[in-house]
Amino acid sequence: MHQSVRDYWISFNDPLEGRVNFMYLDVKGYVSTGIGNKIDQTARDNSAPTAQERGASLAAAGRLRWLVNDTGTDAASGEIAAEWDTVKSRMDLAPLGHRRFAPPLTRLHVDNDEIDRHVFEKLDEMESVLVGRVDSSGHHPFGEFASWPANAQLATLSMAWAMGPKFRFPKFQGHVSGRNWIGAADECHFTPDVGTIRIRNKLDRAHFLMSREVEDQGLPPEQIALDVSDVFGVQGALLALGFTPLSQDGVDGPRTQGKVKEFQSANGLGENGAFDDPDTVAALAAQLSGLGFTVFGA
Repeated sequence: MHQSVRDYWISFNDPLEGRVNFMYLDVKGYVSTGIGNKIDQTARDNSAPTAQERGASLAAAGRLRWLVNDTGTDAASGEIAAEWDTVKSRMDLAPLGHRRFAPPLTRLHVDNDEIDRHVFEKLDEMESVLVGRVDSSGHHPFGEFASWPANAQLATLSMAWAMGPKFRFPKFQGHVSGRNWIGAADECHFTPDVGTIRIRNKLDRAHFLMSREVEDQGLPPEQIALDVSDVFGVQGALLALGFTPLSQDGVDGPRTQGKVKEFQSANGLGENGAFDDPDTVAALAAQLSGLGFTVFGA
């Protein structure tokens, strides 16, 4: 993948998945941690694992460096297994969100550096699986992934992050294989289209459409392109520049206005909180360009 995709990955995903340093159950009852990282090899949603699935899950959990909350020392394998079992046994809490698994229910944690390390390890694994996939006709739908515009790489990896890199969307796969980015934008949607999945769907669609613009205009494919012509794009620009926490939901609400004011204050601009203020948009575009982004709408 292009380096720009790796550099932007955390900023892109943090608002969608959150950053959780303990084990919890996601809405489908899978043990997870970090930035939406599943450490659970159970085959079925909301189900107890078989002995084999539990063993594979504990191996996945053991790939992270877990620390004991009270002492900050490395957790032993038995402690990691006990923690996993405790979390997995609380299916009743899965619909209530990750905060219900916070200490004292859990006793172990991973630090931010370990979360980031694991995120990029999983990202590289997903890319490898995607590139190596072969469809029923013997074609490699993602075989030219390395040459795709960065936006298309980002959007496809985003889909894989949410659904796993073996997702089966035949129409989508046909479109990306032929570099039909508009078709890919129309077929990248997945369900349930609620909460942050709805935002992810909107983001993925926008990045596929941006890929078409990049290729049509002969722009550098290795650079992520962002459009700062509306609040949705300005939110993405602010996230890229480190103005968090912020959701890229396209809503010009109090939090977005507050982050715009933070940016304006940091750059000596009038603090009006307006995402479409011309001086603010120009400053955003200049800083994004300095970081190697391609900017539209400035």
